[in-house]
Amino acid sequence: MFMKQRVKQLAITERSVKMKKIVAVVIIMFIFSIIIFGEGSKLVFQKICERRETAWPDLGTADDEQYEWLTEAYKIKRKNNEKIVILASDGTKLEGHYYERKKNAPLVIFFHGFRSHSYVDGVPIYKIAQKEKWNVLLVSMRAHDESEGNIFTLGVKERYDCVNWANWAAKHFGRETPIFLMGISMGGAVVTMSSNLDFPDSVCGIIEDSGFTTSTKMLELNCKSHLPKGMPVEVFKIFADVGIKLWGGFNLKEADACKAVSQTKIPILIIHGDMDNLAPLYMAKEIYNSCKSSKEIYIVHGATHAENYRKDPEGYENVIAQFVEEHSGALKKEY
Repeated sequence: MFMKQRVKQLAITERSVKMKKIVAVVIIMFIFSIIIFGEGSKLVFQKICERRETAWPDLGTADDEQYEWLTEAYKIKRKNNEKIVILASDGTKLEGHYYERKKNAPLVIFFHGFRSHSYVDGVPIYKIAQKEKWNVLLVSMRAHDESEGNIFTLGVKERYDCVNWANWAAKHFGRETPIFLMGISMGGAVVTMSSNLDFPDSVCGIIEDSGFTTSTKMLELNCKSHLPKGMPVEVFKIFADVGIKLWGGFNLKEADACKAVSQTKIPILIIHGDMDNLAPLYMAKEIYNSCKSSKEIYIVHGATHAENYRKDPEGYENVIAQFVEEHSGALKKEY
């Protein structure tokens, strides 16, 4: 009898020890998973959003077309201009460079692409504005070039930076000066994402070149080539979503171009290439179809991402000139 009880007690003890080991392993794995998930989401967030200084493209390795383009960008940078510094709503210092051609002429405020430069991306609108005698303000988005900020929020805070720039312009030049917001790629997405915010009445139009619907969708479409080998896209999406919320303190769902244009009264011009491999053409069409204000879409055949001016300089210039002339004229009649 005693032996049976002893064996039973040993069996219970053994099961208890095994259970404790299992629990310990589960806890260790859980803690390890949290650490991996936390560090993984942090690394993804840093890769996407943290400030990273981007060198200008090298003239020495440029082909003839790139060389001509970059030479123009260097010329613009050296042209006489007025440096403008404003404070964003959250206190971040933002910098831009203003080029004046004619008093009270339309002003185009231009926003460059992600990890790019206003002088490089701004070559087309600078040349068009020079020909049309418009004034142009090339701004550096937050966490880029001269502007402050350590985190780029993929449109969430940058939308409000658009409003800050427009408010500065309206106050500085007066309400009789027509203001147009224009952006390319990420800058194009930002200006459309901002379209439902509280702009001054002198904002007459928004010009979006190669923009996209949401940054979430862009990350999903373009992350595959940048992922570590074997990492599924779904895992990356989870890491990105958690990392941005946890380490960045913002939510990408707040920046949605389709939702914004469905709530705006500002006229919208969309320019997009039908061979865009980063922001597919269907995104431009979704934004166009969602827009409830006066709208126009110009599709450049054979153009890949942000290549519209290179492929069709005459058509690009004409559609922008007509858009600005039409909608700035409406403002002038009011004054």
